[in-house]
Amino acid sequence: MGAMPSWNAVIVLVYVIGIGYNLLLHRNNATGHIAAGYVSLAVTPTIASYFYGIATGQKMILGQLWVKGNVTPQTIESLTFIILTIVLSSFLIIIPSGRKADNLDLWEIILFSFIWVTFLISTVLSYLPAEELTSLTSQAQFINVIWSYHNLWLLLPAFAILFAGFRRGN
Repeated sequence: MGAMPSWNAVIVLVYVIGIGYNLLLHRNNATGHIAAGYVSLAVTPTIASYFYGIATGQKMILGQLWVKGNVTPQTIESLTFIILTIVLSSFLIIIPSGRKADNLDLWEIILFSFIWVTFLISTVLSYLPAEELTSLTSQAQFINVIWSYHNLWLLLPAFAILFAGFRRGN
């Protein structure tokens, strides 16, 4: 059997994928991904409770279909947040802005992508039960740093978007 990767390696991989995603696919939509994350954060508690009811057999889909699963509310919240963020971010492809002011410099794309990925990781960590979170923060230094500044990671994306808007005169 092979060795399991450390959580630090997983976090680095998530950063590489997130930053690479913004660089390769959505060069002009890095700020939109942050907005999608905020919308997902606001909507997740309401939608997750509905999905939890479906996943545990308490609610039926279209009055006829139900699922009986063994999932925790935190798992459903995390998955709902991630899926909503991905779906909302993917819709940015079909919204052409065409404005020159919307094009970000390379360093801005990397910075916004880093902030976006950290925001996502921090939010997913907030859905974990306290004992699992404590275990993860003791195992992985990167997770500990991200969680230690959780409130900063929730506020920083909004301030970064405002700063970029003022800097560009928008």
